[in-house]
Amino acid sequence: MCNSVTYEGRIYNTPGELAELVGGVDRLVWQSFNPFTPWPAGKDWHALDLCLCPVNVEATLTSAGFTATNDGDPMEWQVQR
Repeated sequence: MCNSVTYEGRIYNTPGELAELVGGVDRLVWQSFNPFTPWPAGKDWHALDLCLCPVNVEATLTSAGFTATNDGDPMEWQVQR
């Protein structure tokens, strides 16, 4: 299972969706490498329709002014303002 972010009942599963929540693609904080999945050669793991694995979810949410917790499952983030 990949990372997910839940805020006010909506689940965000892709960088594109998370960008909507935090105010734009330029507000996403990317990992320096993808720690979970070896993408096929030539596939850009920064694509906005892929999973949240290449995004530093905690840093992205914190810099956007959200409080994030991941109680129980380290890949499921619950978000508050």
